[in-house]
Amino acid sequence: MRLLLLFAFTILVTSNNLWAVDATNPNEDGVVKGKIFDGKSKEPIEYATVALYQKEDDSVVTGTITNENGEFQIKGLKPGSFYIEVSFLGYENKRFNDVSIERAREVIDLGPIDLGASPTEIEAIDVVSQRQSVEYKIDKKIVSVGSQMTSASLSAVEVLENVPSIRVDIEGNVSLRGSTGFTVLIDGKPTIMEPSDVLRQTPASTIENIEIITNPSAKYQPDGTGGIINIITKKNRMQGVQGLFNAKGGSFGMKGGDFLLNYRKNKLNFNLGADYNDRPFPGTSFSERRTTAEDGTTTVIKAYGDDKRGFEMMGLRGGLDWDITEKDVFTVGFRVGDFNMYSNSTLDYITTEIPDKGEELRELSMNEGTRGGTYYSLTTNYTHKFEEKGHEFAAQLNYRYRKGDESSENILKDGMNYVTSGTKTTEFGPSGQWELRLDYTKPLGDDNRLEAGFQGRRSTSEDEIELYFWQNGGFEIQPDKGNITEYDRNIMALYSTFNGNAGKFGYQLGLRGEYTYRDITTQRDNQNYTIDRFDLFPTAHFSYQLTEENQLMGSYSRRIDRPRGYYLEPFITWEDMFNVRQGNPDLLPEYIDALEAGYLKSWDKTQLSFEGFYRVKHNKVERIQSVYDDGILLTTFANVGTDYSTGGEFMFTTPLYKWWEINIMGDFYDYRIKGVKYDEPFERSSFNWSARMSNTFRIKKNMQLQFDGNYNSATITSQGRTEDFYMLNAAYRVDLFDRKVSAVVQVRDIFNTGNRVSITKDPDFYNYTERTRNAPMFSFTLSYRLNNFMQKRNQRGSDGGDSMEEF
Repeated sequence: MRLLLLFAFTILVTSNNLWAVDATNPNEDGVVKGKIFDGKSKEPIEYATVALYQKEDDSVVTGTITNENGEFQIKGLKPGSFYIEVSFLGYENKRFNDVSIERAREVIDLGPIDLGASPTEIEAIDVVSQRQSVEYKIDKKIVSVGSQMTSASLSAVEVLENVPSIRVDIEGNVSLRGSTGFTVLIDGKPTIMEPSDVLRQTPASTIENIEIITNPSAKYQPDGTGGIINIITKKNRMQGVQGLFNAKGGSFGMKGGDFLLNYRKNKLNFNLGADYNDRPFPGTSFSERRTTAEDGTTTVIKAYGDDKRGFEMMGLRGGLDWDITEKDVFTVGFRVGDFNMYSNSTLDYITTEIPDKGEELRELSMNEGTRGGTYYSLTTNYTHKFEEKGHEFAAQLNYRYRKGDESSENILKDGMNYVTSGTKTTEFGPSGQWELRLDYTKPLGDDNRLEAGFQGRRSTSEDEIELYFWQNGGFEIQPDKGNITEYDRNIMALYSTFNGNAGKFGYQLGLRGEYTYRDITTQRDNQNYTIDRFDLFPTAHFSYQLTEENQLMGSYSRRIDRPRGYYLEPFITWEDMFNVRQGNPDLLPEYIDALEAGYLKSWDKTQLSFEGFYRVKHNKVERIQSVYDDGILLTTFANVGTDYSTGGEFMFTTPLYKWWEINIMGDFYDYRIKGVKYDEPFERSSFNWSARMSNTFRIKKNMQLQFDGNYNSATITSQGRTEDFYMLNAAYRVDLFDRKVSAVVQVRDIFNTGNRVSITKDPDFYNYTERTRNAPMFSFTLSYRLNNFMQKRNQRGSDGGDSMEEF
């Protein structure tokens, strides 16, 4: 706590000293200034490049980039004749040919500068198609959901299939830079649900952009070693009433729909939306398990049959924005919903023993599982802007609640259809979280900015588990195997960042200090497991504009991934007749040190980007399997050691013709893991890579056809590997009635190649699992826009992007 107070005192002293600096400091030489806007949305553009050239020989004199308000200022100019070029990725360049400095201290104000194609130069359909599918900024990637037709009627998971840094398997499990430990935000705000659940349940039709932040600054919470995925939902702040309605259906019983209504009058803006989705994923599964007992006997269990999984969810959301004055804004928003993830399988089991005893046991296994519950959240935010541009204070108070319900039931029947054994597990309990944020931003002169703030979180939850065995013709509770676990966690943090630029060089330095207190209590054995810890998380971001078309970027961050609750439960939990789970209360959090460097080049309508990265994860957490009993595997969690990832990502986008645009992206990295398992040292490595390609054809002004394919190589764990897979998807879109109505037909996994195969093994067991999802999958989406909703796209990422910057 003393370190935390010292950190706060340092921030305050530094702030007071910096604010005392005279920001005016007039320069004796000439100055050129201006402000750059998006030509359509009229939003200021941050990080746009402004380059100053000598008119006589076209040599570069100097340059700068715009701040968050789109403003730039080039100082220290001697008398002479120059020209200026303004550029930013995804926009047309703008040139000012006659810029003359004739006397000392002359100030030339270029005024507001609009970037982008005017309606008279290019038709509206072409403007929409020019929007980059992935836009790079100094600290994040922005994924345009509207440019991905093959995922338009599905969820955020399918959108992420075509994004660098992301890997998605057929079950919708998402990893970011090879890590499942990432944080998901909605409009810059945390959720109480698991990250992959949030992505599965968020309809793509309600999303404007998705931001991928692999190296966040100290301003962001450091949770998740992979980084942050921020979902920016669709909004509209135009006067009057606007609306967006979607209805969808598809193969295997897929159905759903959503709507969003917006009403703005003067200083008040209201929005209300709802969505419903039912997405079944029928398929088949096959597994083979071999376990060896201490006497040398090996039990072999093979299982195969139908395996249906899916989810059903519904939600309601709304909000109010009140512009109290020109400098004071108050917002309030809510979300409420219910979700259910389900699985049903009927599998034939064949059990044999080696050495062969001449017996083969055949059984029928019937399994049912659900996981879901209700949830709601309430968010309030107040922002005050001072007289000086960029000088502001923001306060936010959030509350989130979730009532979780989970159950699994497994029964075995013999050849006469009699139940021979069975297990049933139920798990339920509420969880809630309060969060308070205070953020302060102060410009220091024209090129620098100081940010400082406080963030506090209080989380509580209760988890009650009950186990039933099949006895006397039915399920009977086992009192000695149930438990109630209570969790209580408090996190208090202070952060400070300093941003600035000097000519073509931009930088951001940050430091975050977090105090964590966590207590876990188990009622069955009356045990307490407590953590009382303070952590520091430094960050650094740099950029350098080589020329107007070439930019270098680099960053470093330290992050943490805290274990989930059930990772820590010390008791045995039966998942079914063949699998049990036990947590590890001594599990340590993962820490990661991440270095990244990037290069961007854009010319005409073409974009090329490359990122290199080196990541070291300490206290690596993995699921570890071992033999619990004959034919039964125990899964637990352990800190197995340290892993290392070294690699790169690339993306290339260009229009081959006016009617054909191609996008190629991929990543590759060397993955190594070293540590100790069962008191024995181990080291494993693999070279992982993936590639994605998208082709978009504009058949007519209102018709588009898109094909995309992706490949993911095999990857390793401390005990095994997951095999490679690939998929091909297609979509056709037509816009009708002046783009008020849109229809999209999609087909996914055309050749049914998206299978998931995984292998785990140790000296005393071998486990092979394969799941095949029924494919191809067809879907149809019909959209209607009321009063031109969302026609004026915001290239900066919408209001949600701004709130993310204030997070």
